[in-house]
Amino acid sequence: MKKLCAASIAALLATAGATFPVQMATAANAKLSNAECSAIWGRADSAGGGSLTSAQAQPYVSNFSKVDANADGQLSSAEFMSGCKKGLVHDTASTGASEGASGSSGEGHSNAPRGQKY
Repeated sequence: MKKLCAASIAALLATAGATFPVQMATAANAKLSNAECSAIWGRADSAGGGSLTSAQAQPYVSNFSKVDANADGQLSSAEFMSGCKKGLVHDTASTGASEGASGSSGEGHSNAPRGQKY
């Protein structure tokens, strides 16, 4: 029954044109090449300090504690590259992190006229 239900849902999503989000999710989870990892490191460590704090790494690293192998609160280039090879580093431009409504236009919210609450 579970297989039938899953197959039905998959067929429904495919016919509804929902394959794009599935493809995006797969692309966001893909591991990056060494060149991509190096390019991201260069952007993240733009000052050339040789290590990144959690705040500096936040736009690029999905799980800082997993990448910070020696738990010193800093990511060295070697730790960053190792994390990148494990799929724990992403390029903010390719993840869609900056996409979406900012909320300032009111789009996607209640259909109530401005100032009126339901």
